[in-house]
Amino acid sequence: MNRFLTILFIAVCAHLGWKYFNRPDASVDSNTASATEMATLAASIKVGDVVMYSTTECPYCAQAKAWLNQNNFTFTECNMSVDSHCESEFKSYGGNGTPYLVVRNHHMKNGFDSDEFVAAMSNHSGR
Repeated sequence: MNRFLTILFIAVCAHLGWKYFNRPDASVDSNTASATEMATLAASIKVGDVVMYSTTECPYCAQAKAWLNQNNFTFTECNMSVDSHCESEFKSYGGNGTPYLVVRNHHMKNGFDSDEFVAAMSNHSGR
């Protein structure tokens, strides 16, 4: 029985190691990015790279802002409750919900998703 458990343990470790080392590296994802990778992405932001269209009463906007601030991502907020120009821009993009982010010309049309945000940053970090 002890030998069986040892072999099972080795097989599980080998399988997990194979999955780890053979995972696709297409882009960084927010759940697996190291603090260094996130800091590097955050430091690469230039003024105007990240614009969030929001409204004052939007709870999802508050969550997105909290995540961006927690991870030190600089962004420009365009609050449609305060500035009609923001609403005009938002409508010109075909936006229909908030938060609506434009990340280095990538439009996050379905609300904020940290993995989509990090992928957009990663795919355009060498501009």
